[in-house]
Amino acid sequence: MSQYSFPPGPSPATSSPPGVTDTGSVGSVQRYALENHTHASKARKERILSAADGTITWTYSTPFGAGVIPRVVAIAEVTTGVTDVVNVQVVDTPNNVSCKLLVNRTQRSVAALLGLTVLSVPASPGATWVHAVALEP
Repeated sequence: MSQYSFPPGPSPATSSPPGVTDTGSVGSVQRYALENHTHASKARKERILSAADGTITWTYSTPFGAGVIPRVVAIAEVTTGVTDVVNVQVVDTPNNVSCKLLVNRTQRSVAALLGLTVLSVPASPGATWVHAVALEP
């Protein structure tokens, strides 16, 4: 036995680390993080194919906390040469588990004789790939 006595050092954490936050803070618990720990993401992201009518119900890979209403942003993917204007909108209020999106496609046709651009909305936008991101506020 040594003649010196040392106070016990910090022990390993016993719970998952908190998620990443917009602003940092100094911890107060005398524990250390194990080498292979991970922090929860505050973002969900997906590339989703819409139904032929343009509707999407996106269920997040991991739900947000109860009561969290994420901020959702989405943009359509079109192939080279497509001149349609494609809009993706959030339908209803997203919740912590899923959100609804709607793809609207507007076709352009040019009336050369009159010099006008005419926009028409097709009956069905067709299946469209959408890139979506949901962020915890």
